[in-house]
Amino acid sequence: MTETTIIRFENVSKQFDDTTILDNVSFEIERGKFYTLLGPSGCGKTTILRLIAGFIEPTKGTIYINDKKVNKVPANERQVNTVFQDYALFPHLNVYENVAFGLRIKKMKKNVIDEKVKEALKFVNLEGYENREITEMSGGQRQRVAIARAIVNEPEVILLDEPLSALDLKLRTEMQYELRELQRRLGITFIFVTHDQEEALAMSDEIFVINKGKIQQSGTPTDIYDEPINRFVADFIGESNIIKGKMMKDFLVEFAGKQFECVDQGLNENEAVEIVIRPEDLEISVKEKANLHVRVDSQLFRGVHYEICCFDELGNEWLVHSTKKAEIGQEIGLRFDPEAIHVMRLGETEEEFDKRLESYDEVSQ
Repeated sequence: MTETTIIRFENVSKQFDDTTILDNVSFEIERGKFYTLLGPSGCGKTTILRLIAGFIEPTKGTIYINDKKVNKVPANERQVNTVFQDYALFPHLNVYENVAFGLRIKKMKKNVIDEKVKEALKFVNLEGYENREITEMSGGQRQRVAIARAIVNEPEVILLDEPLSALDLKLRTEMQYELRELQRRLGITFIFVTHDQEEALAMSDEIFVINKGKIQQSGTPTDIYDEPINRFVADFIGESNIIKGKMMKDFLVEFAGKQFECVDQGLNENEAVEIVIRPEDLEISVKEKANLHVRVDSQLFRGVHYEICCFDELGNEWLVHSTKKAEIGQEIGLRFDPEAIHVMRLGETEEEFDKRLESYDEVSQ
């Protein structure tokens, strides 16, 4: 555990009756970063949040906060505050009283409470709203009140359980920027739960991709998007073309009936693999310069690009994002660079995957 580590899970499992929600999960959270727990409903991400907060205890394993074991430490004794999905504000109290609630429980002096509440409301751009009733606030304003109530207690970690899910798209996008900027200003560790991959990519320093109670992959948004470890991550983080292939040798892979140069190495010769190429990395090209020849099956206009679905001669489906318009039934060429090809090893663990990537760096150096 490093000096910058604030939270650590060691082989943590959680069961409810005979159902395993978390399965032998280990990770570390560093101070001052914005983390996102990303995954589908029921994957275990909210359970991790509740374990950190102290609302539930692990079935197995150990949880540390500031290098102190906290398995049995109650929620009110942890330097952690939670912003819930429904904000959990008191409708009968105004903005000031909602934010001051935790400070009154601690029996702080009135002048200290006044100073802290005003400072917290200033941080979330709600100065002058002290006497506003909660029922008179918009969804975005209520969220900011909930965050002010969390930060006024000066926690070391703020946990956010899908706090943007109830907002409309435009407000949701605005609040993503506000939350990220707020985290940077405060310098507090944020742990954010969402099932929205675009939200995770836009806001996070690091992402934990979770499925069926296990962390599939962790890393920066760029790392996870560009180098997914398996089919689940590749499919869940953005849109992907995923097809079966064979690693012929270092830097040469076979798929769609052809062999292509790639940047991957360290796999066995003739090893079965899966290939990922992102739709935006496929360029519509004249057939003479194309890597693949395909026939357009359908096309949708998405505002900034066309989403084109097509099939190659072997029946593999390809999704293309292009500013160029195609015609349904038209035969077109698709071109891509070796760097656009990402090779996924079947059954590779994250530790094995990281070692393979490190070997690439060593060779390039």
